[in-house]
Amino acid sequence: MSAFVTKAQEMIKSHPYFQLSASWCPDCIYAYSIWEKFNVKDKVFIFDIGSLPRNEQEKWRVAFQKVVGSRNLPTIVVNGKFWGTESQLHRFENEGTTERELTKIGLLP
Repeated sequence: MSAFVTKAQEMIKSHPYFQLSASWCPDCIYAYSIWEKFNVKDKVFIFDIGSLPRNEQEKWRVAFQKVVGSRNLPTIVVNGKFWGTESQLHRFENEGTTERELTKIGLLP
């Protein structure tokens, strides 16, 4: 098991709400805007790989794919399991169900 996989597992285990992200990624910025909109950004740990060298970004993405099954940016993990990407958030926003869905996972009371 690579050191990246081990560290990915540790990060996910340490943070009930986790987002693999990159500062240059518009979809990641959108996801962050949802956390801000619902005032939960302090509850979601964002691991930003955007400033790392490309080869290291790729190693992290491969590690998260091995750990949770997704290498997308963003990858959102809830309680150690893959929850979704910005596509999930867009769908909830379009359906008007974001607040209900965030409540289901415990991000909102």
